[in-house]
Amino acid sequence: MVKSLPKRKMYRYCLADIAKGFFNGMIGNYLLYFFQPTGKSGLPVLLPQNKFLGFITIMALITAIGKIVDAVTDPIVASLSDKCKHKDGRRMPFLRFAAIPYALSVLMIFYAPFEQGSVLNAIWVGFFLVTYYTSYTFYFIPRNALVPEIIPDAKDRVGYYGISTVFFMGTSSFMYAATLFVDILKNAGLSPLWAWRTVFTFFATIGVVCLLLTAYAFNENDYVEANIKPKESMLKSFALVFKNRDFVVFSLGDLFSGVSMAFFQTAMLYYITMLLNVPESQSFLVMLSAIAVAICLFPMIIKFSRKYNKKILLVLASIVFTVVFGFIYFGDKIAALAPGKELFVGLAMGVVVSFPFAAINILPQSVLSDIIQCDSLENKVNREGIFSAVKTFIEKIASAVAMMGVSSILAIGALSGESVGLQGVKLTGVFAGVFSLLSLIFFTIYNDKRVTKTIEKYREDK
Repeated sequence: MVKSLPKRKMYRYCLADIAKGFFNGMIGNYLLYFFQPTGKSGLPVLLPQNKFLGFITIMALITAIGKIVDAVTDPIVASLSDKCKHKDGRRMPFLRFAAIPYALSVLMIFYAPFEQGSVLNAIWVGFFLVTYYTSYTFYFIPRNALVPEIIPDAKDRVGYYGISTVFFMGTSSFMYAATLFVDILKNAGLSPLWAWRTVFTFFATIGVVCLLLTAYAFNENDYVEANIKPKESMLKSFALVFKNRDFVVFSLGDLFSGVSMAFFQTAMLYYITMLLNVPESQSFLVMLSAIAVAICLFPMIIKFSRKYNKKILLVLASIVFTVVFGFIYFGDKIAALAPGKELFVGLAMGVVVSFPFAAINILPQSVLSDIIQCDSLENKVNREGIFSAVKTFIEKIASAVAMMGVSSILAIGALSGESVGLQGVKLTGVFAGVFSLLSLIFFTIYNDKRVTKTIEKYREDK
């Protein structure tokens, strides 16, 4: 009989989310800023300034190549992990193999060594960006796939994802302070280039320690029951996954929810500064209020989902988000009703969206783990890796749709010489509201009770 995973080891397994928060922040918040710098930044222009077809920058091309490679590696790694016969288990060997390349590659992206504007710098950045995406896949798809196996109780898994989300959101929000550390180092005499590199090196060092602590948190074989590895090909395994109705319905809800969330996060600074007229220097207070209150709500969400079910909270989160997006269209008029109190209105918006922030960050992965466990019990085959790969792919699709959609919509109504128009900012709320409404429909259809009852029945029979 396998052991029950101790809480201290569960917490240690969550440490990888600290690294993920740091690294996502480095790439998501600062990659473009670092390689397409403004004149005020003091950073050198390391990449060539050529544009393909007159508008595609070198950085955009590099990022696109990285995403294509990333999409291809997801199902390959998932299939390899599901069928792995390593003596130390199906998942942990991947984490131990990928931890150092993952941390090293994200750091090396910012250490392009050649002269300014060199094509060799573009090749360097492209190589390490592809390595970063690939090693991320090798680490996190097996790592996420292992959760339903080591934490078989659905209620305990909600607690795990709560801790995981706190670690990730905490470090992600902390990354907004990177500019403060850079300013300190610049004032101490470092050049802007080496100030940024020093700060990134510090974050990468903490990250690799967290990744290794997770990778060696426990012996996988001590906490995983004997499993039946899939014999089908990678493509057939994917086809079988999409025959799972619960998975398809929930995944569509998760996809539309992710797109609406990504729309909000991408355009949030415009809502704060252009619609609510909150000064840019105070905008971080609004974002901080949303994250801080969301983290405070985690215990309540975990307790409620354990006592009742996760579906109710996801439905409520979608309703709140849909209503908020409706109000965003009239944000400038709402702010005009409270002159001099724009920051208060912004803080109120941050508090309101904190609930959907919290619910949508914790619960979808927990629901997916329930579906994975239910599928394994019913079909007697363990396909956790393939399910995790599809979930990761959905997250990437949501991010890509938001990045392309928001940038295009924001330009609507822009004045000559400007790239953002007030009407475009308001319309992003309309589009996001439609996606949020679609997520509400699919979350409502999802049969949460059938999945949880099936898991409970199999556990009782055992």
